[in-house]
This record gives sequence, structure tokens and C-alpha cells, in this order.
Amino acid sequence: MTNDRTPVYIDLHGGGLPGNEPPEPVLGKCWNGRERLWIVFWAYGVFGTGGILASCLAMIFIGLQIGLLVAPQDTDGGYYGGMAGMALGAALAVPYVIWMTVSLWRCAPNCETKMWGRLVRGWLVAQWLGFAMLIYNYAPLIKL
Repeated sequence: MTNDRTPVYIDLHGGGLPGNEPPEPVLGKCWNGRERLWIVFWAYGVFGTGGILASCLAMIFIGLQIGLLVAPQDTDGGYYGGMAGMALGAALAVPYVIWMTVSLWRCAPNCETKMWGRLVRGWLVAQWLGFAMLIYNYAPLIKL
């Protein structure tokens, strides 16, 4: 029942009532920094990265096995199969790592204790420095 003090919402643009918007997808919510830090860190950062790592290792192993089946007379088939598995794994892992880094960085302020946000950002900087060192040290070992 409406009286003089009840607000009335008049929609002039054809939308629904405020608050009836569809929920934002998880990927976008994390990417835009609107998710809580602990959810992004533990659910997507730790456990999600473990799943991605397991998938990459499986791709390398399967590529190695297929390469050895194709050319069983020498190890070149296994090498090229393993490299193909690494390329497929990288195609899966690189976008995930970029999404995860951006999401963690943007969601860092979304915690009660601000120390955790600063700690996560410091950890991300150290992680990317470690990636750069790995690439620098191990890139010469890849023969093309």
C-alpha cells in the first residue's frame, strides 16, 4: 500500500528494479577487483594454479608419449612431442597467470587487515622476478 512517505520507483528507461541486475561473472568480478582477497588467493590462486599445473604436466607427458609412439627409433620424437605439450600447456597457463596476477593485485585492498594486501602485492612482485630469472637462466637450454 502506498502512502505519502513510500518512495515510488518509476522506470523511464525500460530496466528492472534496482538490485535486480544479473550477478557478475566470477572472472570479471575478480579481474575488476570486486572480490574478497582470501577467495581470490586461496580458491583461484592456490587451488586453481594447482589444477592448471597438473593440466600442463599432463599435456607434456601426453605429448612425450605421442612423440615416442610416432618415432620410437630415437628420442627426437619424444623431444618434439614434449615441446608440443609444453606449447599447449603454455597456451593454457599464460592467460591464467596473467588473469590471476591482475586479479590478486586489484583485489589486494579487499581485506580487513591491510597487511595481507601489501603482503600479496609483495609476493606478486617476487613471483614475477622469479619468473624472469627462470626464463633468463633456462631459455638457452631450449634447442629449436
